Amino acid sequence: RQSSAPRRVALAADAQNRWLWRFSPRRLEAESVRDAMLSASGELDTQMFGRYVPTKRRPDGNVVIEESQRGARRRGIYLQQRRTQVNSLLALFDAPSMVSTCGDRNRSTVPLQSLALLNSAFVRQRAMGMAERILGEYPTEESDRITHAFRLALGRLPVSVERAATVEFLEKQRMVYATNADPDRRIWTDFCQMLFASNAFLYVE
Repeated sequence: RQSSAPRRVALAADAQNRWLWRFSPRRLEAESVRDAMLSASGELDTQMFGRYVPTKRRPDGNVVIEESQRGARRRGIYLQQRRTQVNSLLALFDAPSMVSTCGDRNRSTVPLQSLALLNSAFVRQRAMGMAERILGEYPTEESDRITHAFRLALGRLPVSVERAATVEFLEKQRMVYATNADPDRRIWTDFCQMLFASNAFLYVE
């Protein structure tokens, strides 16, 4: 139950946190990143047991779960595990390879992770699902939409700085999509994707 907030005096004395004066922020494991997106969008399939969900290697080399196949939104624990065909999104977030045993997972932070969160079709689809969920549950009140989005993605309310930044972002996106059909859906999809790409979503504090 420790806070992970840094303190100047403590950082000066123990920057590496060897003496455990705070909780070291911990990134979600690969499967949890995927499952948390599905949960926030309201699409997570909680069915237990049964056959695995097969992966597919696309011509571009990416290994994916086809959206149209049965069980595509089941938890990561039910995805097919093959030595030569690890789901690309999970591999980027340090899912272990089946080639050898893994006593402890790595937790890397690399640019490809951010690029995947910006460009992955899976992430974009989950953002669209979350946006549709928010717009459906709060059809008119923007303030309630913001609060609900933070609760769904981060499990907490936005602080004042975050709320102000969100309002500014939504206003700017409203100008970008002014001439597009269904601008609200596009605006909130962008915002939900931004939440998925944030450290607050990826790390447990």
